[in-house]
Amino acid sequence: MPKHIIILAVPGVQLLDVSGPLDVFAEANQQRGREVYKLSVMAVADPIVVSSSGARLLADLTLDDPLPDALDTFLVAGAPVLDSFISDEKLHENICRWSHHAQRFGSVCSGAMLLAAAGLINGRRVTTHWTVAERLHQEYPQVNVEADAIFIADAELRTAAGVTSGLDLALNMVEEDLGRETALDVAAQLVMFFKRPGGQLQFSRHGQASLSGRSALQDVQRWVLNTLDQPHNLQSLATHMGISTRHITRLFNQELNQSPAEWLEQQRVFHARQLLETGELAVKQIAAECGFSSVDILRRAFVRQLSVTPSQYQKHHSS
Repeated sequence: MPKHIIILAVPGVQLLDVSGPLDVFAEANQQRGREVYKLSVMAVADPIVVSSSGARLLADLTLDDPLPDALDTFLVAGAPVLDSFISDEKLHENICRWSHHAQRFGSVCSGAMLLAAAGLINGRRVTTHWTVAERLHQEYPQVNVEADAIFIADAELRTAAGVTSGLDLALNMVEEDLGRETALDVAAQLVMFFKRPGGQLQFSRHGQASLSGRSALQDVQRWVLNTLDQPHNLQSLATHMGISTRHITRLFNQELNQSPAEWLEQQRVFHARQLLETGELAVKQIAAECGFSSVDILRRAFVRQLSVTPSQYQKHHSS
């Protein structure tokens, strides 16, 4: 009997959140030469779902439909705008009804916000799109958000990060169900990573240089960003502001929720990312331009911040 997989497409859904995982499961059917997976798209109410791009989906069923005898997986796809319906109690009840009936349930991208609103992921490890992760953490502090993860499997719960990571999640489920060889064949056919290197923050603009906090902090931030090639440290920042290292540490923690050293490394790595993307400088030159005393220190900072090395980042992000 095929494993029935349903993906809920909410109004304004990101089309790839739905089509990406479906194509992975469909390719698994092709590789096995039989219907391993039965695939369905679900709507909230109106079976015609207008996606964020304007393309329309014709759903196979709706949330109000009766539960099937068996359901393997129920996934909630994300949408750029959820605020207009995220507080709908009937929607929460129906998402709970289908999630509890499934062997596995979860979300793709910002769909995790709907799972949280329905009370389904309290105390659970989840991921979501990097732009939504902080909001999810702030509004639902009982949820353990891992912002850098591509996908997370936590018992019967499956969550994927932003958009294309839905393919990674689906491929992982194919590996769970059908084994490594079939998953490798699916990845090869779809020209995708079998295991994507690093986490999702390497694709984000997280850490992008910006001025924040009180004016004195903005002044020292501006000075550092204009002289990133210099050997800045906690003492040099404190000296520039004319205050003690203890005081500047307290200001950074209060205003930016991070230490001066953390902020400085974040800005150095972000600038290094920009230089790596152009492909115009050697890694040794980039290290010097960004104030790292050696390539090895640049590499360690990169791995700390993005879970990939500079060479891995440049390979997949250079122009």
